[in-house]
Amino acid sequence: MAGEETTSNFTTDLRIALKRKGMGGLVRDILLHPGNQAIALYRIYRMLYLKGHVYLAFLGYRLNYFLCGVEMHPDAEIGPDFHLDHPVATLIGRRTRIGKGVRIYSHVAVGAIGLPEDNPFMDVRDYVQIYHGAMVGGNCIIGEYAQIGLNAVILDQDVPPYAIVVGNPAQVVKIKDKKVNPKDYKGYKYDPADYTGPIEADENVEASKKISWTDSTGYGK
Repeated sequence: MAGEETTSNFTTDLRIALKRKGMGGLVRDILLHPGNQAIALYRIYRMLYLKGHVYLAFLGYRLNYFLCGVEMHPDAEIGPDFHLDHPVATLIGRRTRIGKGVRIYSHVAVGAIGLPEDNPFMDVRDYVQIYHGAMVGGNCIIGEYAQIGLNAVILDQDVPPYAIVVGNPAQVVKIKDKKVNPKDYKGYKYDPADYTGPIEADENVEASKKISWTDSTGYGK
């Protein structure tokens, strides 16, 4: 049913945030962190869009840009536990699907390229990280746990799971932190068999997620 997707993701976001930071940290982060504000507003107008309230959805879309400097198209499907760190000038275009646990930084553009009749798509799988200034466009699949480096440019190019990608045009330089020959992955097409399951959690990253964004004790160390 229309709206169930967004409602489910919204409640999942809240449940994860409560577990990590408690009610006080959750409220502070939502009130003061522009990335969290942008995601919450997106969840609302995405629900309106799915229910057929297109004009209201696009009003929320423009409001998000005005308030948070972020463009997240109401047609984009964004999974739970999504993070926008330093979200200024972030663009997530139409016909884009983003999985769970994805993290995107500032000045990043992600989206399909092409006319509606061409049925363009962009599929960013679970736990991908896209760093500052990267451009990810065209019809492609970004594999699970991939990391897209600073200012990397990907156009109509699939990325394998666990890959680290850098450069313009982007090249695969590592898989699971092991160096590879970029030529071996030129023209790569996503294969589900390449994904072998979750990688071991980084304890430092998991610990940092439990600290409120407004907690000053983490600064100056």
